[in-house]
Amino acid sequence: MIPFGEWAPDRADFGNAATVATNVIPKSDETYGPFSDLSTVSDALTARCQGAFAGRDSDGNVTNFSGDASKLYRMVTLTQTDISRSAGYATVNDATWRFCQYGNRVIATNFADEIQSYVMGSSSIFANLSSGAPKARHVAVINPGFVMVGNTYDSVDGNVPNRVWWSEYLDPTSWPTVGTAAAQAVQSDYNDIPTGGWVQAITGAVGGAAGAVFMDTAIYRMDYEGPPTVFRFTEVERLRGTPAPNSVINVGPFAAYLGEDGFYMFDGSQSRAIGNSKVDKTFYADLDQSYFHRISGAADPVNKLLIWAYPGSGHSNGNPNKLIIFNWESGRWSEAAINCELIFRALSTGYTLDGLDTLGYTLETLPFSLDSRVWTGGRLILSGFDAVHKLGYFNGSNLAATIETGEFPQSQELMYVDGIRPMVDGGTVTAAVGYRATPSASISYTSATSAGDDGVCPQRISARYARARVSIAAGGSWTHAQGIEPRMTPDGER
Repeated sequence: MIPFGEWAPDRADFGNAATVATNVIPKSDETYGPFSDLSTVSDALTARCQGAFAGRDSDGNVTNFSGDASKLYRMVTLTQTDISRSAGYATVNDATWRFCQYGNRVIATNFADEIQSYVMGSSSIFANLSSGAPKARHVAVINPGFVMVGNTYDSVDGNVPNRVWWSEYLDPTSWPTVGTAAAQAVQSDYNDIPTGGWVQAITGAVGGAAGAVFMDTAIYRMDYEGPPTVFRFTEVERLRGTPAPNSVINVGPFAAYLGEDGFYMFDGSQSRAIGNSKVDKTFYADLDQSYFHRISGAADPVNKLLIWAYPGSGHSNGNPNKLIIFNWESGRWSEAAINCELIFRALSTGYTLDGLDTLGYTLETLPFSLDSRVWTGGRLILSGFDAVHKLGYFNGSNLAATIETGEFPQSQELMYVDGIRPMVDGGTVTAAVGYRATPSASISYTSATSAGDDGVCPQRISARYARARVSIAAGGSWTHAQGIEPRMTPDGER
């Protein structure tokens, strides 16, 4: 058997590697699995989604929040309900709503407006968090009990893009004037980071650190020291940061991110390249770099995946149309073709059979099986907003998948291929052969054929260099795709 191998499009096509791995996930060290379509479960926001977040209160109740240019929403029984403050909002096109949760309080910021607060279980609409808090582009909860914002604006100093500023200890609504005795007494302060450009993201609790600050061209580790300094900021990466604020994905032991030259994982002390000589060059060649702000990332902890949505070739108005996917255990990559506005991790809302009628579903029209994670409250689900502003879960039917081997290892003699047996455990599968006479020649493909009773897709082609393209139809049920068994002989022996 020739395994599909690792998808590493930056490498040469020869040898044991997959040259195409589209609409699949790297399931293990040796196999690919199906990638599910984005299936919508809510009505639409009034405009493009510019941020989303899922929270759960102390009683276990789940709320999914989102924001567009002028409104903030909570999803109530799959309906997006406007819970904006009465004045509304003025989020600019290249900005994002960033969220965090402190206790039952959900905090949201978009830089254009005052930081917003919503207390799950008691609030009916968002309200300004505090008159003393600055405006900010980024927000995170930092151990042992602070809300920290970054890239700020206040009436005294104006725009300070390299500043991080944190609340009173154990009270995210208190932001006393920095430098006063009142602020010092509750450990509230700010720090202007000297190198690295703008604050691009803040993340808490990574690799044993209290948090990390991602700049344009630097990464700082934060460690809590208590008064009078409160936090120690240590530059642990220089000339390496992120141009894409929403690419930073915090998984706990590490934070993954897109750097200027590719993808990395940061463990609290240093970064490790994960896309070098595999996907970095291919990704940057495809990315429309006018839209770094439209890149979004999310983790799928069930499948150990890091996923980034981005606007690649053929996108419409900056909307992401591609996903690039990394399995952090196997170190393997794949890709998917999905049109969306952003991706994030939502929390499922619990439903009963009696409650399905209120959603307009019957047992015959359910979009997911009854044992799906969608119906179980509080379960993490990889989610996104589609191109018409509707929330969806990546829990739909399997997308049409294509996997292609590298070129078969062989001598320089002509080989005759009379069949391909795909090693896929289900679905409707076809196979074609890509062939060329020399390494510099363009690749031609035979017509795809279906498998016969023996599992072989018949082909008739002579070539010095051949590869197999296996396609699995949309909607099929399958779990693993391993590789192919080619039926081939030296051309002179047939």
